Amino acid sequence: MTRIVKDPEERREELIQTAERLYAKQGYEETAVSDIVKEINVGQGTFHHYFRSKEGLFGAVAEKQVAPLAEEISRIAKDDADPPSKVNAMLNSFLRANSSQMGIMGLLHQKGNYLLHQKTEEIIESRILPILTETVCKGVAQGRFNTECPVESIAILLVSTHFLFYHLIES
Repeated sequence: MTRIVKDPEERREELIQTAERLYAKQGYEETAVSDIVKEINVGQGTFHHYFRSKEGLFGAVAEKQVAPLAEEISRIAKDDADPPSKVNAMLNSFLRANSSQMGIMGLLHQKGNYLLHQKTEEIIESRILPILTETVCKGVAQGRFNTECPVESIAILLVSTHFLFYHLIES
């Protein structure tokens, strides 16, 4: 096998994209590290240079899926708009991300990808929920929202929006 040297970030991204593609095709559970390295013609050592385990790569795939949405929501949070407008824009971004990434949505809900779905939800909870919660808390302080439980309210809203959107698309 001829060794092809690539920029480290390019190689890492290649591993992530290949894993994403194979997860979509075979499911996470059915995709082995050997499948991923074989697909891009690299050795197991190359894989382990970038990721400690299959689960580590899995986390990178989930993070890649959430990153654009988290960046968009962070940008909206910094806008000068009032809190209700910001929350509206954030939820619209969330819905657009779901619709523009139907391949990813399909991937998350595919049989054998429960763990990917769970990991993606954890990343959404850690990266997006705090931004939305802070925006709602500012709205409560300004008298624009009325809730005693902003964290729970936003969590329920996100989960409900995600669930409803996916099931509307499915039918």
